[in-house]
Amino acid sequence: MFEAPDFAASLCRFVHEYQGSRHQAVRLAPDVFSFYARLMIDPRLPRGGRHVVTSVLAYFVVPDDVMPEAELGPMGLMDDLFAAAHAYRTLRRELPAALISDAWSGDIPLDEAMSVVYSETRAELGRRTKDVLRMAGLA
Repeated sequence: MFEAPDFAASLCRFVHEYQGSRHQAVRLAPDVFSFYARLMIDPRLPRGGRHVVTSVLAYFVVPDDVMPEAELGPMGLMDDLFAAAHAYRTLRRELPAALISDAWSGDIPLDEAMSVVYSETRAELGRRTKDVLRMAGLA
């Protein structure tokens, strides 16, 4: 029987000991991915939100994105995390608060985590943010 790989567990191993540039955002990658994965399977997620969540999850697993992890290591997650943080800013306005809070299991509050991720990734990406949003289908 085929068993799908656990992408969140792979992310945990990938960033576990990372101490480099933008480490606060990079180390949040497993929690951010898991947040979107839980949103995706929640039956309360409306169709419009489902499109955004699907785009974020797909961008996380695409190997040849704006900043490929194969070439850059954990810093290659900056674009994935930017797409996630950008999408979160939309979703928190459109989705019920309970739906969002139920999907988060990180150690720090969700708004705080996404604020860190957004500011660090935006600073790292600079003008490439538009390329990320276009590629993710979020622009």
